[in-house]
Amino acid sequence: MPISVNLQAYIFLYSIAGGMIIALIYDIFRIKRKAIKTNAIITYIEDLIYWIIVALVMLAVVYYSNEGEIRGYIFIGTGLGVILYVSLLSRIVIRSSMIIIGIVSRILRAAWIAATYPIVLIYRVLRVPCLALYRAFKKACRTARRAGRNRFAKAALWGRALKNIRKKI
Repeated sequence: MPISVNLQAYIFLYSIAGGMIIALIYDIFRIKRKAIKTNAIITYIEDLIYWIIVALVMLAVVYYSNEGEIRGYIFIGTGLGVILYVSLLSRIVIRSSMIIIGIVSRILRAAWIAATYPIVLIYRVLRVPCLALYRAFKKACRTARRAGRNRFAKAALWGRALKNIRKKI
């Protein structure tokens, strides 16, 4: 069945849009790799996911624009869409995304510091007395161990140790 020139132009424009979408998805993966450093195995998995997404996008473009018929100008349009996106929009998208990620990162870092500040302050205030109590308790345990096996001697020793700890408080 012959396809009209009008329909071929629409199919070509759809394939250009599909190529631009593919390049945008690639930029999303590039932005993710710049923002979060990953090892080689994760990179391979991400590449596999990217190619699965690209295949699905191309399948959708071919199916919805040309009812599943593959024509040569679809691949030319897809390549042209990728070239147009990379030459016109890629730098803008990557730079603006990295700026936004940097701003959000700074905001989250400041919020984390503000949220944990009371805990850090409490830790700093209580660190010295708790450390002193810990050392006194540790010393009392050592002396109790040395006291021997007599229960009454241990109890008297523990009573003196706890009395000394109360005096220090």
